[in-house]
Amino acid sequence: MIVRPSEYLEKRLQVTLNQHVKKMIDQDTKVVLFPAGHTVLWEGDTSSYLYYIIQGVVRGYYIDSKGNDITKCFCAEDDFFSTEGFRISSPATFTIECLEDCKCFQFPYALLKSIVNTNKGIGDLVSHLFQVEVSKQEDRIKKLMLLNAEERYLTFCNDYPHLHNRIALKYIASYIGVRAASLSRIRKQQKSYEN
Repeated sequence: MIVRPSEYLEKRLQVTLNQHVKKMIDQDTKVVLFPAGHTVLWEGDTSSYLYYIIQGVVRGYYIDSKGNDITKCFCAEDDFFSTEGFRISSPATFTIECLEDCKCFQFPYALLKSIVNTNKGIGDLVSHLFQVEVSKQEDRIKKLMLLNAEERYLTFCNDYPHLHNRIALKYIASYIGVRAASLSRIRKQQKSYEN
C-alpha cells in the first residue's frame, strides 16, 4: 500500500528528500488511474503534468503523412513520461496512450520546477534522468541505422525483457522499424532456434 508519494519515490528512486520537499510532493501530487486505450496526451496539446508509472505501460507515437502511427517510445513501471513539456515548455510533438491499465503519480510541472529551483539534489537527479533519456534515444537511433531487423528485435527483447510479452506485435514492429509480418517471421525463427 502506498502511504505517501514522497516515501514511494524515495524508495524507488533511491533518493533522500528533505521534509520541505516531501511536504510539497505530498500536497500537490495525485495518484491517477488511466484505462488501457486511454490517450493521456495528444500531439499538439500542451501538458501541465509529468507522470511516474506505478503500474502499467504507455506508448508514445507519431502520425506520419499517410496516417500511420509510428512508435517513438515505451514506458513502464518506475519510468517517467510526459517529460517533453517539462523540458521545452512547448506543445507535445507526439501522442501518449496507455497500452495497459495504468496507475501513476501526476506531478504538476510547476511543482517540479519549484522543487528543482530550491533543491540542488533534486535538480541534479532530474538532470541525470534527462541525460539517461537522451542517451537511450541516441542508442536507439544508432541501432535503427546499423542493425538488421532480427538484431533490432533481439536488442529490443534484451533491453526490455519485462515488456516484449506485454506489448502488441504491431507496436514492437513499429518501434524497431519493421513490418508486423516481418517481425512475426523473425519471432517464429527465434522460437525454432530455441527448440
